[in-house]
Amino acid sequence: MARAKQKKKAPSKADNQSVPEVTPTADDPALASIGYVVDNMEGAVDQAVFLASVDIPIAVIGARGTGKMYIAKVVHQAAGGTTDGFRVVDCREFRSREQAFRKICALIERCDGDTLVLKSPQLMHPDTQNRLARMISSRTFAFERPPRYLPRLRLIALFPDSLDRLLARGELTEKFASAFAGYPIRVPPLRERGSAVLRWAEKILGQEAADQGRVVKGFTPEAERAMLAHDWRGNITEVRERVTSALNFNKRQWLTPADLGLRAPLPETPSGSSLLENFLEVLDAGDAQAEIYTPSPLEELDAVVATLVQSDEAQAGGWPLGTWLQDELVLAAMERYADEQPRAAEFLQIPSRNIGRWLPRIEERAAARSACDMWREAARLVRDWVRALPASAESPLESLEKRLLTHLERLDDELSTRMKSTLLGVSAPTYQKRVRYYAEQASPDNEEMELQA
Repeated sequence: MARAKQKKKAPSKADNQSVPEVTPTADDPALASIGYVVDNMEGAVDQAVFLASVDIPIAVIGARGTGKMYIAKVVHQAAGGTTDGFRVVDCREFRSREQAFRKICALIERCDGDTLVLKSPQLMHPDTQNRLARMISSRTFAFERPPRYLPRLRLIALFPDSLDRLLARGELTEKFASAFAGYPIRVPPLRERGSAVLRWAEKILGQEAADQGRVVKGFTPEAERAMLAHDWRGNITEVRERVTSALNFNKRQWLTPADLGLRAPLPETPSGSSLLENFLEVLDAGDAQAEIYTPSPLEELDAVVATLVQSDEAQAGGWPLGTWLQDELVLAAMERYADEQPRAAEFLQIPSRNIGRWLPRIEERAAARSACDMWREAARLVRDWVRALPASAESPLESLEKRLLTHLERLDDELSTRMKSTLLGVSAPTYQKRVRYYAEQASPDNEEMELQA
């Protein structure tokens, strides 16, 4: 495998010892403007702060969404760069090699004391890469006569993979790789950075909620656990996409695993300790004063339903979750009104005769429901919810069906329409009708997800 030649190196200080510990804080003025997150990215932030004082082109290497641009901003801010002195060139947008070269040269011309970031430079034509490499190595506009020195600037290139691998695949020329090989910064994937995902999620939630003029208190303990268990292949970009989607599709103040489209793992709590106690143990000292989350029966039920929808057991068994929810609602309403069928029907907002027709079938399905260990918690929560539910303009049956449809639609790429209709307990055509119905009923004032037909 070809290796990049290291024509430029960091000073001997960096060769002889590890990068010094630098622990910026949220109060650090050098990082305040980029919204610093307490995530050292396995040393990448330390390296960025150190290299801000080194006059060398910097390669920032990491997969999509790991935070490469964030590291570039750390370098810029730590070096004392101004807000308008951070310039980015997306090399995916060039239509020709000549356009790429001219535009980058024009930006370099105006970058005295600034930072120029090349995003995805491996997509540039090899000829453009080599011409830029010659300029970077000589520190001159090498193709002018006589050559002129480049202005003083910090040059950062963002690469999706190591220079060696990009060279081996023919995506980089050796000259261009050599120009950035002195001291590359690797940004590891989010799954390798411990609980950093929680800090990024909180930061993004705060940003997005502020943009929408929303007051959102945070994530439920179950959501925290689900985020820690998820592999985050899309890294920080995926965090932003899931948090933004959760805010767009509901108006709740606490976001659940279901809102994020994540499967809540089973709690692993020592005997005698509560999930909430374990959750509080992982909070930073500064978050210890945060308001404690107490889920409502409906929120707990919603989380259980989301887990059931995503479970392999439910899908393999073809459990008609929608039908079972309807069964439990009818039984809970009859229990609430001491078997007075007219009052239970009024509560459910259905004709009284419907309950009479449904009860024999509900009894026939009782054995299947009771045989499902995972269903017992859902049945208990339905009863808890119904006992506490005040008179509402919305039908309880529609409310739960809409929540179940929400979770099914979020699995659009994972489940066929046939499987989703099976889980809802209806035929495929009826499933599509239900999706269209709730899409038509959706409005900005609704507190639930706006389903897409």
